[in-house]
Amino acid sequence: MFRLPSFALVGGKGGVGKTTCAAAFAIEAARTNRTLLVSTDPASSLGDVLGVRVASVPRAVAGVPRLRAVDLDATRAFDRWLAPRRDLLSAIALRGTYLDEEDIGRLLKLSLPGIDEVIGLLEIARVAANSYDVVVVDSAPTGHTLRLLSTPVLLERVAELLDTLQAHHRMVVSALRGRYAADAADALIAEIEGEGRSLAARLRDEALTRITWVTLPEPMALEETSDAMSALARVGITVRSLLVNRATPAPPKPCEWCDARRRFESRAIRPIASRFSDVEIVTLPQLDAEPRGVRALRSVARSMRRWSRPVSLPPVARRVRGQRRSVRSGTPGSDPGRSFTQASDPGRWFTDFAENSRWILFGGKGGVGKSTCAAAFALQLASRHPNRRILLLSSDPAHSLGDVLAARIGDRAVGIHGAPGNLRVREIDAAASLARFRTRYLDSVDKAFENIARGAVQVGADRAAFRKLIDLAPPGIDEVIAIGDVADTLADSARSGEIIVSDTAPTGHALRLLETPALLREWTQALMAILLKYHEIIGAGTLAELLVQFSKRLRRVEAILRDGSQAQFVIVTRAAALPRAESIRLQQALDRLGIAVTGSIVNAVGAGTCARCETIERAEAREITLLLTRARGKRPYTIIEAPAEVPPPHGVESLARWASFWRRIN
Repeated sequence: MFRLPSFALVGGKGGVGKTTCAAAFAIEAARTNRTLLVSTDPASSLGDVLGVRVASVPRAVAGVPRLRAVDLDATRAFDRWLAPRRDLLSAIALRGTYLDEEDIGRLLKLSLPGIDEVIGLLEIARVAANSYDVVVVDSAPTGHTLRLLSTPVLLERVAELLDTLQAHHRMVVSALRGRYAADAADALIAEIEGEGRSLAARLRDEALTRITWVTLPEPMALEETSDAMSALARVGITVRSLLVNRATPAPPKPCEWCDARRRFESRAIRPIASRFSDVEIVTLPQLDAEPRGVRALRSVARSMRRWSRPVSLPPVARRVRGQRRSVRSGTPGSDPGRSFTQASDPGRWFTDFAENSRWILFGGKGGVGKSTCAAAFALQLASRHPNRRILLLSSDPAHSLGDVLAARIGDRAVGIHGAPGNLRVREIDAAASLARFRTRYLDSVDKAFENIARGAVQVGADRAAFRKLIDLAPPGIDEVIAIGDVADTLADSARSGEIIVSDTAPTGHALRLLETPALLREWTQALMAILLKYHEIIGAGTLAELLVQFSKRLRRVEAILRDGSQAQFVIVTRAAALPRAESIRLQQALDRLGIAVTGSIVNAVGAGTCARCETIERAEAREITLLLTRARGKRPYTIIEAPAEVPPPHGVESLARWASFWRRIN
């Protein structure tokens, strides 16, 4: 296994085994080094993998003397960073604008965009320098991690905003005294800018930081890996290690499933290996049991091997469907090897989900197959209800609907060749939505200040401050603005009966998105309160109109999400301990948010007929039993089992056929 530098970051698509691999790296590093294992995933499963309780402060891991583990609480990290700087930040804002202490306090209470996580990274780096030899970071799924790694520049942007505000103070002091001497506020601005540059430099320094990307030996996962590595390269961050997890080992006896998997995996890895020939590739075989606890994780580290290019293998001759042990009413059956068969009327399960809802959201732990299930569901729904319009929508920053459907999809809803004519598909471009809103906001600010005498120093500073307030919006504003389009669509299509099927981001990111409308309404109300103080000077005009419209849209999103007759959530999971545990936490979080959860899909069930496959199937049956037991008697709740296939369903025809094998098991 490769040697780790002082800062090792493990990234990848959700569900590929990042946490397991990061924990294995950390346990190995702790043999000789003081090591800190950190999770930055908002939906961390570090405690589940280690088999110990992990908190927001570093705690020792039993059985590994030099290892401590922590779930990073980015919000707390930001609060700790802000506390000693709050007075100075307020002073800068008061010097440079018409805002008063109440306004400043209200805005500082709301998180700067993404800065909480950047501050979290700074805190990790600071702790590492003082107390540890090696820090291993288990990051959030792809889209979230790409945003995090490419945004130390946020600190520089914040410094630029503060410098704009401070400029007015420097001008006034220079005019009165004939010169200006830098003070504590200037030092703080320089500190923030310097921290941003320092963090960016650290992430780009291969002697200090090593980024390992974990993936699966499947085309969709490998394609997303390729896109992520290219995106990081564009911001100067190089991925030097690629870990291909769950590679199928040779079966103990002839097994059609294992043979098909090995052929499929070999052909999937080869083009990626050729494209990134300078990247070190390591493989980890599919293990018979899900590794949990220190002892199992030590064996994970020992099982890693450098990848060697295999001889060319022919493609899989025909689609192979996983066999499974029957599960009925929560009781695993005794008939191993029984095949999935097509349901006599598969459409009724889809009708049950959609009968009383207009917005159906699919979510779950990364890598469980949310996009595949959402796409298959939408296809079946469109086929089942030809007179109703169906919109399949992706709000995941790492879009994969296009890959699943084998079609080119963008921010404009389009039909898909071979799909029912009443189905349209769209992948939200959140950045473009924010850019459009930003342009409207800046135009409104400029119009609001047009009536004030030109050239007034204070007016110029206030105008600049109001323009930059858009940069103080809470994180997630881009995606919520885009999701607002969904609310508008629902409002406009009430009479048409259109149904929207959403493919959401992995758990932590999706929950943050669902919580963001309320936070953004607070931010909008803060701007409105400030604008009211300006009303007599600049007039409200288009700026007030824009903010009111935005607030109404946010309220509409909140209302729809919390109305079970309009929105329902379907949790996608796998028949394994870690996805099941995260599904339970997701269910609890959605309950707290008041969002109706009406069912779950246990995806990719089944394997082959060899002894190793039968071991996997028995473990799956146990996990499904636990899911059924938990669901029993709680609410009207549908659990559907979807079979594993090689190759995985890809394209309209195979997705539609695959969905015909889904079956209700409760």
